[in-house]
Amino acid sequence: MKSMRTEGREHRKTSGAEKNRRAVHPRKIGVFGGSFNPIHNGHLEIAKIALKACGLSEVWFIPAGDPYMKSSVDILPGKKRFELTERAISGFPAFRADPVEIRRKGPSYTVDTLEELGKAHPDCRFFLIVGEDAFRQMPLWKEPEKILQYAEIIVAGRRSGKDVPEYDTALLPIPPGRLHRIEADIRISSTEIRRRIAEGSPISGMVPAAIEEETENVYREFFAGTGKQAP
Repeated sequence: MKSMRTEGREHRKTSGAEKNRRAVHPRKIGVFGGSFNPIHNGHLEIAKIALKACGLSEVWFIPAGDPYMKSSVDILPGKKRFELTERAISGFPAFRADPVEIRRKGPSYTVDTLEELGKAHPDCRFFLIVGEDAFRQMPLWKEPEKILQYAEIIVAGRRSGKDVPEYDTALLPIPPGRLHRIEADIRISSTEIRRRIAEGSPISGMVPAAIEEETENVYREFFAGTGKQAP
């Protein structure tokens, strides 16, 4: 692994031609946020589909630090969810986990994350990956208009077709060309995984094999420590 100092020297050597190339052809980055409580094979499948269908360079998984729209009582600590996410995607070169929301104190707001990423990576073009349910709620998010300025939107849903006219309403007008549709018929949920772990049922095939045992162990400990019998 290169040190930050070494990477800094290489960055300074970047030619003007290379900088111009990046400006004209920015890297297309999928931003996949969520509680990932826990991350599962459905999340990975959505990322794979988005990567191919939208011609993304990479997909960045961003576990929420303090997801303000969910009860923190039901959520594993952010550091452990981030570690599980890193391990789950370790076999995919185009995937990476970013701790931007884990490091930030207070509630995790998508608009703040996208603004921070944009400042840190001005050579990137960002695409926010969301499910249909989350997209319906987007008008209620913090500063949704700014979200649409910072990133294009990829909606993962089950219905066929590339357009989502029923969501493009006066509540949140979508600029032309900034809304994309992918088909992802995912039947796995984090809630179901937590329920099965609480019941002692197997979760094989629901989470990546690399984290199956650890996922079971950390959630059993979590349920025991919080006194929760079911998610």
